[in-house]
Amino acid sequence: MAKPIAPTPPLTGQAAVDFFAEMEQQKKATMAERARVKAGAERIKKMLTFNF
Repeated sequence: MAKPIAPTPPLTGQAAVDFFAEMEQQKKATMAERARVKAGAERIKKMLTFNF
């Protein structure tokens, strides 16, 4: 039987500050990237032979 997974501890102190600073620097996907990903997902969806 598998071991239970312990909950992730909350971030506090400088680790929390660093995490939020890093998250603010993340860039959002451009419209071209979104379209490319959506087209790829549609192509994969067409390949599936079973229903969800």
